[in-house]
Amino acid sequence: MRDVKYRAENLTLYEYRRVEEHLSAMAAKGWRLESVGARLWKYRRAEPARVRYAVTYIPDASQFNPGPTEGQQTLAELCAAAGWEKVTDWFQMQIYCSEAADPIPLETEESVRLEAVHRSMKRNFLPSNILLLLLSLVMLGLFVRTLIVDPLRVLESNGSLFTGPLWLLVSVLLLVALTHYGLWYRRSKRSTAQGGPCADPGDVRWINWVGFAFLIPWTALYLLSYLAQGLPGPVIYFLLHTLIICLIILLLRKITALLRRMKASFGLNLLLTLLADVVLAAVLMGALTFASIRGGWFSTRNGETYTYAQEPWDVSPVDLPLTVSDLTGKGYSHVRRYEYHQGSVLVSRRSCRETVREGEERLWLSYEITKPRARLYPLVLEEALAPSEDEAFGEIVWEAVPAAPWGAEAAYRRSLGGEAVDDWLLVFPDRLVSVSPDWDLTAEQMALAGERLKNA
Repeated sequence: MRDVKYRAENLTLYEYRRVEEHLSAMAAKGWRLESVGARLWKYRRAEPARVRYAVTYIPDASQFNPGPTEGQQTLAELCAAAGWEKVTDWFQMQIYCSEAADPIPLETEESVRLEAVHRSMKRNFLPSNILLLLLSLVMLGLFVRTLIVDPLRVLESNGSLFTGPLWLLVSVLLLVALTHYGLWYRRSKRSTAQGGPCADPGDVRWINWVGFAFLIPWTALYLLSYLAQGLPGPVIYFLLHTLIICLIILLLRKITALLRRMKASFGLNLLLTLLADVVLAAVLMGALTFASIRGGWFSTRNGETYTYAQEPWDVSPVDLPLTVSDLTGKGYSHVRRYEYHQGSVLVSRRSCRETVREGEERLWLSYEITKPRARLYPLVLEEALAPSEDEAFGEIVWEAVPAAPWGAEAAYRRSLGGEAVDDWLLVFPDRLVSVSPDWDLTAEQMALAGERLKNA
C-alpha cells in the first residue's frame, strides 16, 4: 500500500476557502498534505481525522528567498501559540493545520486578508498571466493576419493549423481567468468595506477543465495527422520537446531549492535560476534539434555515406518514385537521394531530389508532388502559377506549354526574365507536380516522368 500520493490540484492562489475545504476533506480520508510542487501536491497517508486547515498570505514570501522572511517567522510563532502547525507554503500562500476542536481563527479582519491576497496575486499570478495574454493576443493577431493575407501558408502547415486555434484558446481562457479575478476582487472590496467577508469566487476549476478538454484531443489530432501522412519523426520530436520542457521545469525547481538551502540571496538565486534556464534550454533543445537532423526525422535519407570526389554519397539510396536512371536508362556508381515530407492534412507536399555521378558525368533531378484537398485545389494552383519578381532574374512567370507529352491535363514552364528554363509544373486531377531536371528531357522521358509522378 502506498504511503505517498501525488495529485495535480486544479486550484488557484486566491481560492483560500476551497483550499481549506479540500485539505480538510483529504485529511478525513487519511491523506495529509506534505508539500506543494510546481504542478503536483504531495500527500502522506495518516489515520483519518478531523483536521482544520487555514490559509493566510505573506505577500513578500518567495521561493527565491534564502529562508523564511521575518513576516513568515513572526506568523509561524503566533500560529504555534494559537495551536496552528505550519504545513507548507504555495508561493505567497501559507498553509496551517490544527486538530483542535475549535482553534482560534488565523484571520479576523477580512479587509486585511483581501489586501494580502491581492498583493500576493500582483506578485505572482497577475504579471505572468497578463504577459502571457499579451503574447497570445499578438500571436493570434499574426495568425489571423496570415490567414487573411496568405491563407495557403496556414493551410499547408500542420504546425500553423495546430497553434492558431491554440492561441485563441489561451487568449480566451486567460481573459476569462483575469476577468473572473477582477470581478471577485471588486465584489470582495465592496463586501469588506461594509464589514462583510470576501466574496465567494465560486468554482473556477471549469476554466482549466475546458482548456484540458480542448488541448488533449487537439494535440492528439495534431500528432495523428503526421502519423496519417507516414511521418513519425515530427511526432517523436514533439513528444521529446514536451518531455524536455517538463525536465527543465523540474531541474529549475531543484536548482532553486538547492540555492535556497545554500542561503543564496534572493537576487543571486533568481539570477542563477534564470541563467540555468537559458543554459538548459540551449543545451537540451540544441541536442534535440541536432538529433532530429542527424536522424532524418523530417526527411528520408540513408544515414551511412561515403566520400567520392569530395562529395558524400549514399551507401544504400532510398527508393524514390522517379529516378535519373529511370529516365536515362543508365546505371550510376554514385547516388545521393533526399525525400522530404511537408505540408499538412489539407495540403501535403512530397519533395524528392537525386544527384548521380558516373565518371565525369554528373546529373541531378528534383521534383515536388503537391496533393491539396479538392476544395483547396484552385487556391493551390493559383498560388503556384502566381508571377513573382527576383532581383537577379527579373520577372518570374509560368507559361503554358503543350501538356500531351507529359500526359497531364495542363503543363507550364517557368520563365526567368523572359528566358525559359527547365522547371515544369504539371497539372493532374488530384495533384500538382513540379519537375526540375538539369538536362533537356526528351518526349519519351516526359511521358515516363508524367506517368510515374501522377501515380506516386
